[in-house]
Amino acid sequence: MVRFASRFLIIVLVALLSAVSTGLVIVWAQTQREYANFERKYHETDKRLVAMRTEREFKEAYLRAFLNEPEFVERVIRERLGYVKPGDVVFRFEAPLR
Repeated sequence: MVRFASRFLIIVLVALLSAVSTGLVIVWAQTQREYANFERKYHETDKRLVAMRTEREFKEAYLRAFLNEPEFVERVIRERLGYVKPGDVVFRFEAPLR
């Protein structure tokens, strides 16, 4: 009888160890997937941050030029609004028909 109880105890312990090991593997796999997902999101967000910083620097340089350089302001007004100085000759070209 003692031998049977000892074998039964070993079987129960092995089954319990297997169940706990399986549970740990499942939890570990889920954690790894979540970590990979967070890592991917981090890199995407970092790329967006770099792009936004570059855009901000460009816009700040544009604003500084607009506030401090009269020639730049004049060029922007001429290009965007189509203003001309007295005596300037303006050539306008139409796009060809397709």
